[in-house]
Amino acid sequence: MRSLLIPLTAALLMAATSCSPRSDYRRIEGFAQGGTFHIIYSTPPSGIDEDSVISMVAGCLRDIDFSISGYNKGSLLSRFNRGEDVVPDKYFKELFVVSRKLWNETGGLFDVSGGPLFDFWGFGFKNPSGLDSLRDDAATAHVVDSLLEFVGMDLIELGQDGRLKKKDPRVQLNFNAIAQGYSCDMVARILDSLGVRNYLVEVGMEITCKGLNPSGKNWRIGIDAPIDGSQTAGQNVQKYLDLTDCGITTSGNYRKFHIIDGKKYAHSINPVTGYPVRHDLLSATVISSDPAFGGTYSDAYATYCMVLGKEKAAEFIASRPDLRGYLIYDGGIIEMPKDGSEINTAYGHVEEYPCFRSQYMTPRQVYVWLPEGYSESGKDRYDVLYMHDGKMLFDSTSTWNRQEWQADEVAGRLMESDSISPVIIVGVAHGSNRYGEYFPEKVLGYINDAEANRYMTSSGTVYEADEYLKFLTSELKQFIDSIYRTRPEREHTFIAGSSMGGLISLYALCEYPDVFGGAACMSTHLPMITSSSYQDAAGISRSVFEAFLDYLSDHLPEPGSCLLYTDRGDETLDALYPPFQDRLDSLLSSRGWSAPQWQTRVFPGDAHVERDWAARLDIPFTFLLKKE
Repeated sequence: MRSLLIPLTAALLMAATSCSPRSDYRRIEGFAQGGTFHIIYSTPPSGIDEDSVISMVAGCLRDIDFSISGYNKGSLLSRFNRGEDVVPDKYFKELFVVSRKLWNETGGLFDVSGGPLFDFWGFGFKNPSGLDSLRDDAATAHVVDSLLEFVGMDLIELGQDGRLKKKDPRVQLNFNAIAQGYSCDMVARILDSLGVRNYLVEVGMEITCKGLNPSGKNWRIGIDAPIDGSQTAGQNVQKYLDLTDCGITTSGNYRKFHIIDGKKYAHSINPVTGYPVRHDLLSATVISSDPAFGGTYSDAYATYCMVLGKEKAAEFIASRPDLRGYLIYDGGIIEMPKDGSEINTAYGHVEEYPCFRSQYMTPRQVYVWLPEGYSESGKDRYDVLYMHDGKMLFDSTSTWNRQEWQADEVAGRLMESDSISPVIIVGVAHGSNRYGEYFPEKVLGYINDAEANRYMTSSGTVYEADEYLKFLTSELKQFIDSIYRTRPEREHTFIAGSSMGGLISLYALCEYPDVFGGAACMSTHLPMITSSSYQDAAGISRSVFEAFLDYLSDHLPEPGSCLLYTDRGDETLDALYPPFQDRLDSLLSSRGWSAPQWQTRVFPGDAHVERDWAARLDIPFTFLLKKE
């Protein structure tokens, strides 16, 4: 629940004290924006004194108050709402631009121009006199409809002269649903500029945090239980979260509401309908990992989720890889940590994005394994290995066959022995169309055999490997490089998989040699067609494989330009592979591929199973990720 924005007093009540158990941490606290603020930070390497930090923080909060506070009658916002001609300062302008973006993104459900509606329902800047007379009747509907005529961010323009211009003079702005998260981010910018590596900034119970707490761990933050009328933060904690490098906000309908004729009117107003929402979602906690606006976005999206209700809010959070959430509703909890807390690892930990959305592919799970010692506040940069069939990589307790690649164990041991470069592993789960996603799509254009062509095109398979690789290279990689401490260059970016995952890895190396510096193709399914069809379509398999070789002849990267690892076993499905792998090896050799850039191996007795791939995974890992 947000505190009201009111002017800062001239004398801020602050205290800067050492924070046990580390003497190099300091604490600042005081009153701001109608409530309190608390800041804990590690002393900056620049050696700037505490009084200077206090002065800078106080100045920032004071300037924000005189910019965007609706309760400060002298603020730029209040003057704008009164119809005065004002030139927005940097805070007003930036927050307006962000709010306009969010309005577009949410289809108008997050709308800071909804001030007149907030006032009408008693949750805005004005005294809600006469509120008890409101009913769900025609008179109320008439008032709401009249207010909606001047609600909408499209009624305000930011001119080239820097001024905000109203298309309707009745338009009002109210930044309550975003201002305190934004204030946290602005204070965080100051601390960042001073070189502070660890801090927690809380303004009115909105939080931005970075690095580690005084105990050397992630910041522990409590989520209040949504008990009606509760006004004291931390009095009834429902859940503790250990967080870092994020903004976090809880919005709820349990602290601020009206009861009229036995009906509860909550402060979450739907700015599209004009009415308070009525659903069973009691509180929405949103965690944003955006590096610049974590507090701002978590604040705004928490409000947005309260308007959506639990089902749509859960779908929204799941669709955003940069968000995590904790939704409490009447009768249950929806927890979306996306932190891999349920994935068992022997080394490092996994951060999970359960519904990574793409314009090219269906949403899918993405798992990011981070090694021991990884920290967003650290200086080290990491190679990145993208692996297909991501569900099978780390934890056998959740896989269909109770086997796993042991990718965390293998990479962890190799890093521990200094045998490979530090690496982040990104596991990408396949969708329901695994064969169609992993089959090299352009090979279809190389099939000359009519029967094979009919077989491949009449199967009903949707071939979308090209779309899958666009998703990997233009969406997922961009996200990973923006969120994690990676080395994004091609010579530090690799791709790997087995079976059909081996096919798509080799295809990726051919299609995107400027993105991937190497590929590992284990037990590559060179027969090309589905294994269940092989016995009845061996001739078609050979024709499609010949088309694949023709494709490779045209698209293989230049020898020596990248790394390629191939291998096979000779049991179960791998027993089919020797003649195919021999032909592929011959093609590579004829094109000038040789050691040390190319390695091909045979493992007698190995079958087409995760257990055997795990047993030899150290070989391709060492090959691709060798120390410089």
